[in-house]
Amino acid sequence: MIRRMAAISACLGCAALVAWPQTSPDDDAVLKAMRDELDRSRQLRIVGGGDDAPYFIGYGLTDDYSFRVTASLGAVFAATSNHYRVPDIQVRVGSYDFDDTGHIYSGYYAGSRFDTAWPLDDNYANLRDAFWLATDRAYKTALESMGRKRAALSSANAPAEKLADFSETPPVKSLAKVTRTKIDEAGWTSRTAALSSLFKAYPEVLSSEVAFEAIEGVTYFMDNEGTALRTADHVAIVNVKAEGQAQDGMILHDLTQLAALDPEKLPAEAEMTRAATAVAEEIRALKNAPAGEAFSGPTLFEPRAAAQLLAQLVGENVAVARKPLAEPGRQVNFVPSEFESRLGSRILPEFFDVTDDPTETEWNGRPLAGHELFDLEGVPDQKIALVEKGILKGFATTRQPVRGFPRSNGHARLSGGFGARGAAITNLFIHASDAASMADLKRKLIDMCKQRGKPYGMLVRKLDFPFSGGQGEARALITAAGGSTRPVSPALLVYRVYPDGREELVRGLRFRGITTRTLRDILAASAETAQFDFINNSYPMAMVGAPGYMAPTSVIAPGLLFDEIEFELPQEQLPKPPIVPAPSMKE
Repeated sequence: MIRRMAAISACLGCAALVAWPQTSPDDDAVLKAMRDELDRSRQLRIVGGGDDAPYFIGYGLTDDYSFRVTASLGAVFAATSNHYRVPDIQVRVGSYDFDDTGHIYSGYYAGSRFDTAWPLDDNYANLRDAFWLATDRAYKTALESMGRKRAALSSANAPAEKLADFSETPPVKSLAKVTRTKIDEAGWTSRTAALSSLFKAYPEVLSSEVAFEAIEGVTYFMDNEGTALRTADHVAIVNVKAEGQAQDGMILHDLTQLAALDPEKLPAEAEMTRAATAVAEEIRALKNAPAGEAFSGPTLFEPRAAAQLLAQLVGENVAVARKPLAEPGRQVNFVPSEFESRLGSRILPEFFDVTDDPTETEWNGRPLAGHELFDLEGVPDQKIALVEKGILKGFATTRQPVRGFPRSNGHARLSGGFGARGAAITNLFIHASDAASMADLKRKLIDMCKQRGKPYGMLVRKLDFPFSGGQGEARALITAAGGSTRPVSPALLVYRVYPDGREELVRGLRFRGITTRTLRDILAASAETAQFDFINNSYPMAMVGAPGYMAPTSVIAPGLLFDEIEFELPQEQLPKPPIVPAPSMKE
């Protein structure tokens, strides 16, 4: 204790923090260390005095065991297992109305840090030491952030609308007994290799990879307001990715992502085999398909493609974040929600309702990936009505208030920025009260093209979402979006639908000018629906493999017929195909 006090240069303390309630008798070492360090933090003061004592302290710790294996053409390329603990320590100074967050440099600390390593053993003394060091750094960070924020306010006009920086929420206690299940590493290594071997039969595929990742663990959360949580932290992902190249040099890529909250809830082996085979078949078909041409006209999205589209246009935009404060004239890297000012306005046709419901565990007998009980801020997840009869009614919110929503509804699922958490959807349900069969919608698509003198209409079967392309392509899509809107991932499988009903696959097309306002051009929805599961993250188009928080998500949607969608064929220099053919896998 003496060494600890001597090392601190800016200790935390605040007489206003509430006394910590006792937790259940089965406290483990992590819970004890959290509770006791929070208790001690109440007694400490800032060295040398000062007014910025913490009003909120939150301790989070993820204790996970992960296993990842990647394979290509039947050979395992890497297999790693790892036990790690990731802390998430938050200290806020000021008050709920005004604190250190919400500035462009909130959360930035330029000083030394000593909390880089966390003990994997349940050693109480070592855990206390780690929480203390992390709290010390978080407090110093908050003090620096508050200074920057006040300086920015002194040189700029105050925001027109005064919103609190943090909302109060009733404390909750849930210390579940989490059972750690051992990951079947040998079994999943064998399955992953077997799935990857399917691509041997497809010489059109130049590169392919199957990756399996599973995380089994527990997440702890405590704060000075009285919340105490211990919950399971499980997720399993299978990514099947392949690339090819057309004769004109166009790079072709395809991806299927399977996500679940438990490895046992992933699709059966036969279904995964079909999914991997479909990726290979799609690359083969794309290589033999003609390049698309610019088009503007009626377009039909099949249910899976519609779910991928709505996950971006609706799902990403119902998560509203506040623009951070900055000094006058400074550029802020911030893309607002397209729905931010459209509360109470029509964003969809009147026969649409949209809800987000993290309490649901399955749909039509299939597990939902977005089910959870508490968010990253320890707030219970709540069902929210987002759209009623086409009218935007709500947002997914965190404890950072936004206009019209001063309280959290338990949707803080991502890291966010500027000292705040990021909101995200969980299980998004899109319901159409007026629906027709997909066959009827296709006939209507053909009729519309005939009436307008169009030689064909367009059918979208699959989008590149989560995005499987490289960072260069992602940057090009972001640039094309103009910076004021989020990019929409390109279509992977697009078909021309001719008057006789014939479908012709074309390659290389991207959407042009598609935004949330495009949703008002929906003419009809299908009676058939699809469930699409994916791993959400803080990156554009949920880019596959991006580091950071993972938020498993499900979207249930019908097919959609649009009055008009624009497509374009990017004009870019294409690389040359390989000169030497690939060796035969049969040899």
